[in-house]
Parts: sequence; structure tokens; C-alpha cells
Amino acid sequence: MRALVFVFLLFFILPVAVSGQSDYRAGSLSQINVNFKVLQNWKLNTKLETRQIFSEKEPEALASHRFRYERTDLSAVLTTKLSADNTLGGGYLVRLEDKKFTHRLIQQFNNVKNLDLVSIAHRIVTDETFSSGEPAEIRLRYRLGLEKPLNGLQIDPKEFYAKFNNEYLGIWSTKQTDLEIRGLLALGYNATDNNKVELGLEYRVSGFSETVRAQQFWLSIGWFISI
Repeated sequence: MRALVFVFLLFFILPVAVSGQSDYRAGSLSQINVNFKVLQNWKLNTKLETRQIFSEKEPEALASHRFRYERTDLSAVLTTKLSADNTLGGGYLVRLEDKKFTHRLIQQFNNVKNLDLVSIAHRIVTDETFSSGEPAEIRLRYRLGLEKPLNGLQIDPKEFYAKFNNEYLGIWSTKQTDLEIRGLLALGYNATDNNKVELGLEYRVSGFSETVRAQQFWLSIGWFISI
């Protein structure tokens, strides 16, 4: 219940925080995430994600509060179990933005430990992004994720849970070098063992080499299905 109250408080604080920033973007992240079991120890994770902008402002420019669609991502990552806690995977993402396609290769390692009161997940990802007319971009990502049931000792069907992610991204290209930090606080509902939804707020900050930080505020909506 405390996590639920905290999320709603952030919804009220968000508009005030955004209005005071000189370089920001605020909107929604919507995703459908489907996991398919391919073989005994192999899974295929597919994700369709869209981003919509509600409010934005760049330095030396007036803020815009008009709704606009930004982009759509479609990705597929094939993973295999190395052990009970560890998985290794690789995949591909294609992005449609401004009528142009961007391509990304993905390599990832996951470690998940289910403790008595909380689930702790570590994820390390490297990816390479290619876009026409732009230099190739390489990123190294680390994410720490926590999930805690709000009823009992584990997340059972028809129960709520709290989720927190903290992620760090190092970005390199011939055009720029940057660091991005992300934080997500979400409330999830486990409808069944194979079907859950999440609603949360995500904050991102980058541009540490600039005089003005670039900040992002996202309303995150996710539907997760296992087949």
C-alpha cells in the first residue's frame, strides 16, 4: 500500500518538476512484452514499445505541451539458461522514428535471485546501434532490479507487487560520449502466473558533459505475457 501511495504522489509532483527544467521531455512509454518457450532451456522474448511526448523543452527554446508520437521499437531476444539463476541471450531491435529505421544488435546476461522477501535481478547488456547518416553507437548497460510482493512472501496470482529499477548506460560514438542514469518505480499486478501488468514512473538524466542536464520523465505502462 505504501508503494501505491508513493507512486500516486509522484504523479502529482511530476508536472511541478517538469515545469522548472530547461531541457526535458515528458511522456508515456507503452510496451507489450511476450515470452515464448522455444526449447527446454531456450526462450524468445519479443517486445513492442511506443513512446509518446506530452511536454518538452530544449535550451533557448519555449516549452511545447502538445501531444506527439515519437517512435516505435520492435525487438526479439533469444535467451538460454546457463544455470538456475543465470541466462545469456542475444537479439535484434528495429526502431521507426521520423520515418527512418534504426537497427540495434543486443547481447545480454541476466542473474536473478529469489530471496524470502524480495527478488533481485542484475542485467548487463552491450548493444550496437546503426542508423543511416549517423555514426555507429556502442552502449554498455547495467541494471539492478528489485521486486517485492505486497502480500505474503511471494508474488502469487491476483496479488500486487512493487518494482524498482536503477540502470546506468555508458554511450560511445565518434559524435559523443555520455552517461545516462535511469530510475523506475512501478506497481505491478500479477493476474496469473503468465500474465501481469505494471504502471510506474521512470526518470532519466543524461548530458553530464553539458552545462545543462537533459532530463526525461515517463509514465511507464507494461503488459507482460508468457506462452
